Amino acid sequence: MAFLIDHGTRIVVQGLTGSSGRMGAGMMQAGGATIVAGVTPGKGGQAVEGIPVFDTVEEAKEAGATASILFVPAGLLRDAALEAMAAGMDPIVLMVDGVALDLSLELVAAAKAYGVTLIGPNSPGLISPGKSLLGALRPESYLEGDMAVISRSGGMMSTICYQLTQAGRGQSTCVGVGGDAVIGLDIPAAARLAQADEQTKSIFVFGEVGTSQEERLAAMVRGGEVTKPVYAYIAGATAPAGRRYSHAGASAEGESGGAQAKRDVLAAAGITVLDRYVEARDI
Repeated sequence: MAFLIDHGTRIVVQGLTGSSGRMGAGMMQAGGATIVAGVTPGKGGQAVEGIPVFDTVEEAKEAGATASILFVPAGLLRDAALEAMAAGMDPIVLMVDGVALDLSLELVAAAKAYGVTLIGPNSPGLISPGKSLLGALRPESYLEGDMAVISRSGGMMSTICYQLTQAGRGQSTCVGVGGDAVIGLDIPAAARLAQADEQTKSIFVFGEVGTSQEERLAAMVRGGEVTKPVYAYIAGATAPAGRRYSHAGASAEGESGGAQAKRDVLAAAGITVLDRYVEARDI
């Protein structure tokens, strides 16, 4: 079953005619994704590797598209994302890094108003191994199974899932929620989807310093909203307070949002907290 994407997901690649769009489309197809359309305004009627290109997302929807990923220049991100939301694409992946805070706030609010799932900004995407891929991920690093992986880091999600795969530990859905301070789908929301998914039997979370996502997940576990086994690793134990660690959303102020504080809260909720991320392969 998996969650967010599956065999029935039909993808439109906004910005397919650019080099990044072409590369991403190739990776997705290698991961079993069904791409039914590309969108580049002014280039409708063309085709990229047999994928028809349209001028608007609404036209792509008429061609069967249900989900979208954006490979567009930063200056076109707002209009392209809002167009995908208005057309009802769900989920929508924003891989773009360095999105201004006010724009992120606007897009996250718009996604809620439209009732669609926005993943990112600063997300590598997601994969349901053996079913579909919506992002720029190497499908050979993933194996179909029953562990959901939710990560604030795209690179670390790939690393951890590769180790899980090498150990024969398959995954249901792996999602990089994005490393910015303001994002659409966050760790608690993704955990809620994993809890409801029949294929998923356990959840692994790669967290970082900053934001309150991990603490809110702990509250969900304590409250019985998430009952499946949860494992977690928190990066940034040596990150100085007040300094950004790796991602825009990874910054702790004093004790608040720090790695040890998050570890303590998660452990107190009954979540298994790993000392090293490589221990994921032994779960």
